[in-house]
Amino acid sequence: MDLLDSACALEAKQTAMALTQHFAAQPKQTRLTSAEECNECGADIPKARQDAVKGCQFCIVCQALADKGKL
Repeated sequence: MDLLDSACALEAKQTAMALTQHFAAQPKQTRLTSAEECNECGADIPKARQDAVKGCQFCIVCQALADKGKL
């Protein structure tokens, strides 16, 4: 593992810790409520996604666009 790999691993660990702390600070209802329809395009969000990604607000397609900064 070179220096860049170590830096990426550290960044991923710090991001995971920050997200864990952020969601732990949220009220329980807020973080457990997933949208039934995508907040961006209005498509139905499958129940499996709602259960797997607690608090999801986007369908898979819109989430991928959001992750790329295109929303």
